[in-house]
Amino acid sequence: SGSLDISIPGTAALAGVACGKLLTLSDPVWVGLVVALLIGVAVGVVNGLVTLRGFNPLVVTIGTLSVTSGLAAVVAGGYTIPGLTQLTFMGTRHYAGIPAPVWIVAVLFIFLTLFLTQTRDGIRLMAVGGNPEAVRRSGIHSNRYRVIGFVVSGFCAALGGLISTAVVTSASPVADPGVIFTALTAVALAGVALTGGRGSLPRVLVGALILATISNALTIKGIQPYWGTVVTGLLLLASLGLGRAHQAAGHRC
Repeated sequence: SGSLDISIPGTAALAGVACGKLLTLSDPVWVGLVVALLIGVAVGVVNGLVTLRGFNPLVVTIGTLSVTSGLAAVVAGGYTIPGLTQLTFMGTRHYAGIPAPVWIVAVLFIFLTLFLTQTRDGIRLMAVGGNPEAVRRSGIHSNRYRVIGFVVSGFCAALGGLISTAVVTSASPVADPGVIFTALTAVALAGVALTGGRGSLPRVLVGALILATISNALTIKGIQPYWGTVVTGLLLLASLGLGRAHQAAGHRC
């Protein structure tokens, strides 16, 4: 939709510790899950509405990242919340021999792919990223779709935080900024235009799998983990360079 959301790590951390805190208070699991996902949606709405006031989305979401990271620490009291075994059904448990997180990702992937390619709202969301002024002149409420983009991002960030919490059975208030670089590299490898208007979830999935394969290969070979960060950065730069070359070639044609 033409914006970058940098607040993802903070949203994920806040959603995870909020759910964890509710579970430690003996609230039902579904309450913790719903509250966590609603937090993601709320962060998305705030990002979208503030951005519509004319502020740079990058700066806005950096500010939101700071706020959500701080709130996560406040909710958790600055400490990791352990023993969240109530979430194993979506973390460490296997169904038909496949880990629960894989099933969740598969369902989300199918739903969002159909949304972006087969629904009016999804197609309009992509169009807003390509040329918001043209979309506005065609009678479409472009601001609405810009907010929807942030809401989807916030929801997915919260879901990611819940899955991470479920896998390790503990909620950490620490927002991992490395998530942003991994995400940007995955979408850059997929040929997604960071300025908006062009993208493909199947390609993004391939990009994410490539990064995961490289990370696992380095671990298996006993190579220090920080080399994975180096490789991710090099891949991001290379992807951006190839994307720029592709655009230049398109203009010449």
